[in-house]
Amino acid sequence: MRPARRSDDPALDLTNPRHVRALFLDLWGRSPDRGELELAHAGSPDSLLRHLCGQSGFWEHWYEDELAFFLLIDNARPAESPGADGLTGRLQRGELGVLEAVRGIVSGSAFHRANPGNDTFVSVVLEQLLGLNVQQDTALLEAGKRMYDGQPSALFGEHGASQADVVAIACRQPAFAQRFVERQHGRLVGAAAAPRAGEEWAAELRGQPLAFPALVRRWLSGPAYARRLQSLRAKTDVQFLRGLYVDLRGTPPAPQELARLRGALSVLADTGPLRSLIARTLLEQADLHLPRREEVAGDAFVKDSFLRFLGRAPSADELQDFLIIYEQERCEPATVLAAIVTHPEYQYY
Repeated sequence: MRPARRSDDPALDLTNPRHVRALFLDLWGRSPDRGELELAHAGSPDSLLRHLCGQSGFWEHWYEDELAFFLLIDNARPAESPGADGLTGRLQRGELGVLEAVRGIVSGSAFHRANPGNDTFVSVVLEQLLGLNVQQDTALLEAGKRMYDGQPSALFGEHGASQADVVAIACRQPAFAQRFVERQHGRLVGAAAAPRAGEEWAAELRGQPLAFPALVRRWLSGPAYARRLQSLRAKTDVQFLRGLYVDLRGTPPAPQELARLRGALSVLADTGPLRSLIARTLLEQADLHLPRREEVAGDAFVKDSFLRFLGRAPSADELQDFLIIYEQERCEPATVLAAIVTHPEYQYY
């Protein structure tokens, strides 16, 4: 049962561009384009959430996040296509539930290649799917390793004798669904689930395998998510890159380009400088169709750019500083955008 909303609880506000940007970044892994932003402002939170949770972008972002969780990225990615005829297409059409999809990812050859050997494979399955610490339950680990090696064995009271049996038995445990929903809630809402909530969500998802989008809509329309929006949250590398491309080019990067740039960022402890360099380079290369400085009022352009890319209006001091620079003879609108998308605040949402 959903708790009653208190009168002082915060709520989603679609007139706030930062709220809209956050929804797109959390659900689709990218910023909204200008048209999507305008349509969102004209709608209701419920209608926007239904739209976002029902489109291919939602499932594609979920799939990519799951691959990242299982470290199946770049050269370790599954070879099969996740598109319309693959896993994400089946999820969108309601032919597959998320729990079954996770089982499919972990049962696939890519997961096996990334986790070779009985000890590694069984440990990762039990830890990532069930949240267990196998070092504290060595008997469970040993039983799973025997099963992996083809020896008849019992795991959680169920018998099996293969790698597939290890995965299947783990996915039938109540902890699998509960850990999944709690992990997804933390990923999207940025906060731990309330006590007992994970058990209730897991039971709901086990009873209604296609209920995941409805659960997400509830989470993101609730006060916990609205409270999260009261502070900034760091963008992941994927969110930053896909959002930057949409903000500057109007379309996400090609998969190969995304993989190349994400790979470059993944080896750095501090990604801020390289992110700024990528933003400057893309801004120089992008065909933005920006107006000439004499074609637009500096005040209006600065305010619009802050709202568009940071989701907020500039402070009086910020506006004054930008206008001083804008009034210089060689300053063009692109200079304003460069200052915004290379600023540390742009790396948060």
